Amino acid sequence: MTRKLAVSVYILILVSSLNIFKPFATKNVYADSLKTYLSEESLLLAYGNGFVGESHRSYRPFLTIIHLGFDAHRLLPSIFPVSNGRLTLYLEPQYNRVVKPAGNYEFGIGVGLEYRLTITNGLDGYFLLGSGLHYISFDSKYQSGGFNFNDNIGSGVYIHVGKCSAVNIGFRFRHISNADLNMPNEGINSYLFVAGYSVFLNR
Repeated sequence: MTRKLAVSVYILILVSSLNIFKPFATKNVYADSLKTYLSEESLLLAYGNGFVGESHRSYRPFLTIIHLGFDAHRLLPSIFPVSNGRLTLYLEPQYNRVVKPAGNYEFGIGVGLEYRLTITNGLDGYFLLGSGLHYISFDSKYQSGGFNFNDNIGSGVYIHVGKCSAVNIGFRFRHISNADLNMPNEGINSYLFVAGYSVFLNR
């Protein structure tokens, strides 16, 4: 896997993120034209501090994430009935630069569930859980590079700045490993601070 391909994936992800900057006034027309259950688009940036296996070697990624949420209550009503909160199935394509050890990168896509509940007027809290396929260029005697899996758990808040938009601030724990499909496989654990901008559709 070459750096050129990774950069191409990064550019594709950034171009796809431009949809979230469409005017709020046309959000209903935009949602109808998609003819999907898409309910949220977010552009997220995250910085992480972690370590590699038992070596405790420092690992610091800077993440660029496109978060796409699909209304689970509408998509699968028999499995996820309507409740007081909002449950979404999400996809998170991403390209990440590794600050330390320098010169490395990651890319992949995550899938998962996010549950959002209104705390007060203008403030929602959320909890998410997900996993996905991840490619890392970093390779060492403690963790093999190439394709791995990433597992995420996190929580945060949406601070509404408009009728259909919000600032997203959160914290996540991320684990990367390959389920012993390739050795070594001690894993990479990171603690991530997340911040971004979200637009809600079909509200």
